[in-house]
Amino acid sequence: MPDRHEDSAAGTMPLEYNFSFDGPPLEDIKLRALDMRMHAVMNDFVEKVGVFPFSLSVGYAPADHWPHGGVTKASATAEEARTHEPGSAPFTPVDPIYDLDQLVLPDVTLRRLLDVAFFIESSKLVFDEWNLRSIEPKPSMAVNFRGPPGTGKTMAAHGLASYLKRKILLCRLSDLESKFHGEGPKNLVDLFAVASESYSVLFLDEAESLLSKRFAQPEQAAESAINSMRTELLMALDSFQGIIIFASNLPHSYDPAIESRLWNVEFTFPDEAARRRIWQNHLPAELPVSGLSLDRLAAVDGVSGRDIKQAVISSALSAARSGLAAVPHDLLEENIRQSAR
Repeated sequence: MPDRHEDSAAGTMPLEYNFSFDGPPLEDIKLRALDMRMHAVMNDFVEKVGVFPFSLSVGYAPADHWPHGGVTKASATAEEARTHEPGSAPFTPVDPIYDLDQLVLPDVTLRRLLDVAFFIESSKLVFDEWNLRSIEPKPSMAVNFRGPPGTGKTMAAHGLASYLKRKILLCRLSDLESKFHGEGPKNLVDLFAVASESYSVLFLDEAESLLSKRFAQPEQAAESAINSMRTELLMALDSFQGIIIFASNLPHSYDPAIESRLWNVEFTFPDEAARRRIWQNHLPAELPVSGLSLDRLAAVDGVSGRDIKQAVISSALSAARSGLAAVPHDLLEENIRQSAR
């Protein structure tokens, strides 16, 4: 039952709700999911009947440890809690489709990726045997892949998951947003819960809006929803044990609270030597090409690996449609020059 006490300064009646549970403890992220669900119910109630202060706490503790003695006791097991998780977004881990050795990246970027992988590989030694868990109880690696579109960020996330022999959980910001107010933060909780339970590498694309500074005075419902997701993201990052990778296409002014938790990996347009290797990787031995000059193709600057792949596919389709026996070099060069920046 709620415990009420008079607030003489405000002249209102604050409501304080405290809940304790018997049975096996839930994981932290599931407990917070329950907390968020109950806060959402209370917020809806407040909007309908009027504004008044309230507080809500959810956790495990003997009844006499809660303040004011106002405790509603319930029985919940971890199995029962799984049937009441918030949100309904279908987040499903998948097998990675690329390996690290398929990536053509600058050495500094590749070393950075291997440092991220080593965090997981050395976690038991560093945090358990060397007891760094005493200063970082829930070690995690939050990585920000930033760089222009088509420079290999998604491919690198797959490659990292493959290197670690883990599945990858792919998500875009648009997958988290919802036409129903308040569902975004719940979907974010679901996302981290699935990643945690499946030991997957979590890859969150289109992260620019989610990582940028919070709106000081949100004027629209969408701005309030983004603020709520950023708040939940901070809590999730503090308890998540694993690797989460954000991807953003352009440099942004990130929320300082989030930026301080990120390990940045820079992705850039390939240089001429890298472009030559990418062309080689994207021209299968079975693909007939007439008059091919890799040097001339690699000399076209300002293109990404994705641009090269699309130029190959577009040229092959055009050649096949025209009934040609081979793809002319000039067609490849024409298509890639159209993508040059």
